[in-house]
Amino acid sequence: MNKQETIKKLESIKAIGNDAIAACYNESINAGITLMKKIDEPQKPVVPKFVADWIEYAKKKGDSLAISFKPWNLYGVEYSKADRWIEDNQETFARAWLDGYEVEKEPLYYVKLPVMYFNRWDLEAYLMKDDRGNITIADNNDFDDMKFTESEIKAIDEGYWPFAVPV
Repeated sequence: MNKQETIKKLESIKAIGNDAIAACYNESINAGITLMKKIDEPQKPVVPKFVADWIEYAKKKGDSLAISFKPWNLYGVEYSKADRWIEDNQETFARAWLDGYEVEKEPLYYVKLPVMYFNRWDLEAYLMKDDRGNITIADNNDFDDMKFTESEIKAIDEGYWPFAVPV
């Protein structure tokens, strides 16, 4: 029986009635439900995206947990980053493989370009994705379309990376 099933079971055995005994009994049941809700369920481990990609790939290939600890040995140097991470985080990797995982969120950045002078106005300019996914320069404050990961910025042009500002 898991936590949710236990809570449902406790809900189902509440007393019906308005007398003092029923009220006391239900108060005890409610206290039990409150405690049950506070019980920690195991949290899924958080892994970097490249490790999540490796787990999905290895499972798809039918690899076992035991051999998945050495991606470099199985599939070559392109998995060296995952290989190093797994070596340093063996227990986390095993839990992620067995129980599932959450992918670590990459930090986001604005790309704030140097101030542009236009008709005697100082404009702050940022890189931005337009509606079609193209990269443009924006001078407004529509910040949702101005957030990029490090790899996205470097894919546009390595030269923009020095202008990256953490969100």
